[in-house]
Amino acid sequence: MRTKEFETTAVLDKAMLVFWRQGYEQTSMQNLVDEMGIHRRSIYDTFGDKHQLFIAVLAHYHDQITATFNQIINDYSDLSSRLTAIFEAFINHPAQQPDGCLVVNTATALSTLEEDIQQLIKRYLQQEQAMLQRLLIEGQAELQPPIKSELLAATLQNALVGIRVMAKVNPDSEALIVTAHQTLQILPWKEAL
Repeated sequence: MRTKEFETTAVLDKAMLVFWRQGYEQTSMQNLVDEMGIHRRSIYDTFGDKHQLFIAVLAHYHDQITATFNQIINDYSDLSSRLTAIFEAFINHPAQQPDGCLVVNTATALSTLEEDIQQLIKRYLQQEQAMLQRLLIEGQAELQPPIKSELLAATLQNALVGIRVMAKVNPDSEALIVTAHQTLQILPWKEAL
């Protein structure tokens, strides 16, 4: 029996970058073999077909985003700083990552994707909105009462998705940061930002 000669997280990172740059439809198994640096048979044995690999990549990416959000929540105690850092995390990303967001890029192509991928993307975006709502509830002392946390979370998530789209279309980080800060001004803060 052959042993696996690669580290799963490392090859998922490589596959993620391929799908992120090219999109699901434009990515071939040969692209994945070339970029991941492992044999086609190893991809099939470990992850399954391209569809199953893409689902694994989306889960891997979502785990990274969740870890980033959790780190921000741990690093900052006030709502304003937390929200600012969340927006900026999608603007100021590591240089090796493509612009934009893999989940949002995939969401823009939902009509061409299989139902299970559509449902996965919807679930990830719902989880993100729920996280924003939790932050608003936890930080409501910074906001003018009464707050409508569900409506505000939906508004923030809509803006956050828009920032991610704009980061791909026009990745001018300074302009995007100004836009993000302007967006956060719409919240009913007790004290001006």
